[in-house]
Amino acid sequence: MNEFIQKQNEFYEKLKYYQKRMNIISILRFIVFVFMIIFLLYGYFQKNNYGYILSIISFILFFILVYIHNQYKKKYHYLDAKYKVCNKHIQRIQGKWQEFSETGEQFMSDKDYKAIDLDIFGHASLFQMINVASTYYGQKYLANLFMNDTNKDEIFERQKAIAELSSMKDFVIEMETLNVSLKNDSYLENWIQQMKELKVKKVSNMIFIIPVITIIAFIGVCFSIGYPYNRILLEIGFVLQLAVSLICYSYHSSLFGPIIKLSDGMQCYVKSFDKIHEMTFQSELLKDMQNHIDENAIKALSILTSRMSYRQNIVAFVLLNGFGLFDFYLTNQYANWLELYANKITDYFKSFGELEAFMSLSILKIDEFDVCMPIITDYKELSFKNLKHPLINKAVGNDFKMSESCCIITGSNMSGKTTFMRMIGLNLVLAYCGGYVFGECLICNPMHILTSMRIKDNVEEGISSFYGELLRIKEMIDYAKEKQPMICFIDEIFKGTNSLDRIAGAHETIKKLSQEHIYILVTTHDYELTHLDCLNYHFEEYYKDNKIYFDYSIKDGPSTSSNGQFLLKQVGILE
Repeated sequence: MNEFIQKQNEFYEKLKYYQKRMNIISILRFIVFVFMIIFLLYGYFQKNNYGYILSIISFILFFILVYIHNQYKKKYHYLDAKYKVCNKHIQRIQGKWQEFSETGEQFMSDKDYKAIDLDIFGHASLFQMINVASTYYGQKYLANLFMNDTNKDEIFERQKAIAELSSMKDFVIEMETLNVSLKNDSYLENWIQQMKELKVKKVSNMIFIIPVITIIAFIGVCFSIGYPYNRILLEIGFVLQLAVSLICYSYHSSLFGPIIKLSDGMQCYVKSFDKIHEMTFQSELLKDMQNHIDENAIKALSILTSRMSYRQNIVAFVLLNGFGLFDFYLTNQYANWLELYANKITDYFKSFGELEAFMSLSILKIDEFDVCMPIITDYKELSFKNLKHPLINKAVGNDFKMSESCCIITGSNMSGKTTFMRMIGLNLVLAYCGGYVFGECLICNPMHILTSMRIKDNVEEGISSFYGELLRIKEMIDYAKEKQPMICFIDEIFKGTNSLDRIAGAHETIKKLSQEHIYILVTTHDYELTHLDCLNYHFEEYYKDNKIYFDYSIKDGPSTSSNGQFLLKQVGILE
């Protein structure tokens, strides 16, 4: 973290320097502009050529100052982006990442039980913590990695890519900096969808003879050649071109409108794509991603969008179309670009999004969290050492090994049973993405994750919390028939019904799910379940000065204590 703080302080000092220089240049620019007007008026009213000369010199100096100011401004914005990126890294390391704006909530639905139960999306989620993707495709790819099943080979290839990126700190931070201005908005996605159905008709190049004649006539008028014919040609050509452009104004505006909104973002993409092609990657996934990005296509698109934005200025619109049928020229350029790249552009942005997702998964190592790369096996195994909850500051690490298919976890209220299961689930999600996990060691095989933890009543569908849990358990039993590796997390099994039905239902559920290809972890307060042929672990509390404390360390065997009556007394329900 000290490295990021040091860099942030350096950037802050440089920002103050450039801000001061920009203020000075702005003042000088205004003074020069005033003198330019004064000299021009002096030359006009005094009939003095020196006034005109000084006015021209002031005009040139004014544009030099504008250029210098723009250069300072670019450096300022770049440093400001660097400052913001460093600040985000510091916030993440300090555990203040819950202030980040992107939570991934848009990728969550009411049916994504795993995402809801394990805090994958939304406020205070895994997505919010590690995401550094700025684009829609990057965030979507990361969300898909979190939610989709995978196999060992895919995980292994992603591990190599993510490990390589984690060793390229400067590159990742530079990419974050270049992408600060990119927004996860719908403009790009909407334009790509529209573009697939877009048919742009080019106009004949013969029509551009009119602009050529008009410009030649304009040159003739400037040098008093061919008077008055050149003047007539200039007036007719200018009015004719402007009239045709105004007649087609609505069509061109609807054609250019969606892509003009991309103009600022395209410049960021150009810099990012150039940076990607400067790199030499070792991972096959990163090489493939690099080969699927054509920086020339994005450069051409950036130039095109910039030119289209010129027409939004009324003076530029009149001059460019009056002299050169600019809208028709842009239409032909757009049509040419679509012919070359329309079928490929989606792949470019998706490949870029893939890189952003891998950068997000490498960020834990870059920010020097206590993480390791998990070992993925072909055989059924789940064991770990000093594994911690990714979303809890100063979380307690635990060692654990699933030596049986089923594990019953008991313990008093608030002792850490549910948190323990979420810890395993979230770290498995990271492992299956190919990313780092929070611990010294994690060994696991690829498994489909199913959860039954946060269950609420659904009034609209007439479903009680108990029936909602039944549906989730049924989904687990149905998936078990596929004979595919899976792991099930069930919190407070059947807590919504009476003890007799709860114990009977839990017995049968555990029996059906205790299969060779399945792991099942169940938390419960029913000590009757600890007598089943399952692993038994527990969490416990201790008391000091009439207060309750927890060590959050998992221990062998069933629980032998309870804190329910103590808590009832503390709130005044029991005397």
